[in-house]
Amino acid sequence: MGSERALRASAARGRYFRSLFLLAAAWNALSACAVLFLLTGARFREELGFSGPPDAISLELLASCLLVFGLGYYWVSRDLSRNRDLVKLGVIGKPLVFLVFFGHALAQQIPMRLVIPSVVDLLFGALFLEFLLCTRAKAQ
Repeated sequence: MGSERALRASAARGRYFRSLFLLAAAWNALSACAVLFLLTGARFREELGFSGPPDAISLELLASCLLVFGLGYYWVSRDLSRNRDLVKLGVIGKPLVFLVFFGHALAQQIPMRLVIPSVVDLLFGALFLEFLLCTRAKAQ
């Protein structure tokens, strides 16, 4: 009876982690779309307080990186036992996204409201760390 409960708990945890990485993949895709379709628009940039025209190549490169990492998170969602190194990059990168946004907001280079979406990245970074810690015994 106890082993049956453990199996159900393990299956539930697996579903949770698969959903987590699928959601992270969707978040990255949504972020890439926001970069390409919102941050390149002059009117939207003006409303946010950005001056001057957008740097198209930088925004396109950012969107590309977001999509590539999103693909990596999708791969993790499909097979939790592989691609742990991609998750490690997420544990490092996701909090850095927050720190960059927060630092620029503190320096008054961007409005503080732009930091709000980066809190999602900070949360994903913490949840990715949880995944690595919870699954490290299986990975060894």
